[in-house]
Amino acid sequence: MVDDELAEVLRSGPFERALRAAIRTRGLSLDRLHSRLRERGFEVSMSSLSYWQRGRSRPERAASLAAVRELEVILSLPEYALIGLLGPPRPRGRRPETLTVLSHHEQAVVSAGLRHRVSARVVLRAAAPGVDRYEVTHPPGTRLLRTRGCRPGRGGDDGSGLLTELIFPHPLATGETHVVEYVTDVAAADRYDRRLRDPVEQHLVQVRFTDGRLPVRCFHTWSPDPAARPRDAGELRVDAFGTAHVVDTGARPGVRGIRWEWA
Repeated sequence: MVDDELAEVLRSGPFERALRAAIRTRGLSLDRLHSRLRERGFEVSMSSLSYWQRGRSRPERAASLAAVRELEVILSLPEYALIGLLGPPRPRGRRPETLTVLSHHEQAVVSAGLRHRVSARVVLRAAAPGVDRYEVTHPPGTRLLRTRGCRPGRGGDDGSGLLTELIFPHPLATGETHVVEYVTDVAAADRYDRRLRDPVEQHLVQVRFTDGRLPVRCFHTWSPDPAARPRDAGELRVDAFGTAHVVDTGARPGVRGIRWEWA
């Protein structure tokens, strides 16, 4: 059971303070914590653990985020208690912030078939001159069908889905906006997740159920860790038109979407 003081710091953060409080409450030394992680197959150095709890650095890479999820287990904390305090990753070396994502709207049409159809529209603004492409990550098993306002460039698997370049018809000037649209289909499932690589000022995910089949329950899902499956973040209403949606303003990088349950 998490005591009141620890529960408060887990709600308010920051991450390093919450980590220190959890370690202190459980009575574990850093050395013992390090050993417990190694026993479970997680290689995190003593210096990294020390830096994390002092706020000198924070876990950002996939392996480090996986170790934080394991720390929650070792320290008997609620799931996502620590990782939910991390926020978006800081920009790294060769990935300058050349584009602002003003909005990303997408609708997944769920049918009784083997594939679901997804339509998306992304509004972008150049933060530097000369930018001519935008990268989007699709869920595993996605096929890109067509684009508008761009053409597909290089693609590949980045470990968590299909990564595709969308190339603009011309390089953008600073402050210039551009709209790209694309249509994909994805393998049928009982959820639709979107991995956001960058912050988005407004992100809309809408699911439309067809063929007269409606789910009994529908949930908004979210994870700050791109390597982790999102957890439920709230129940959604399916309206009279067979649609459910979630809108996020100031959406952080991570994985968000909608899942549903059939009768």
